[in-house]
Amino acid sequence: MKRKPTRTGAGWLDSKLANPKFRRGFEEESQKLAIGEQLTRLRREAGLTQAQVAQRARTTASAISRYENADYDRYELRTLQRIVHACGGRLDIILAPGPKTHRAA
Repeated sequence: MKRKPTRTGAGWLDSKLANPKFRRGFEEESQKLAIGEQLTRLRREAGLTQAQVAQRARTTASAISRYENADYDRYELRTLQRIVHACGGRLDIILAPGPKTHRAA
C-alpha cells in the first residue's frame, strides 16, 4: 500500500510562511505561546504556585492561569509587570523593526 505524502516539515512550513497573512497569524500565535510559557517557567523556577503568585501580584489565581495560557491574548503591561516581579523576575520588552519597515520621509 502506498503512503500519502505528509504535509509537514520545513518545506511545508516555509511555503506557508511565504503568505504574509499566514506569517502574521503564525508570529502572533508564537508570541502568545512564548509569553505563557515564559510566565509558567518563571513561576515554577521561583517555586511558587499560581495562588502564591496571585497573592503577591494582588490578583487572582484564575488571572495567573489565564496569563499562562497560550490562547490568552489580552495582556496588560501592569499586570505582566506585577506577575513577573512577584516571581522575582524582570520584564524586558524589545521593539524591533520588521523586515519591511515603512519609514517616514
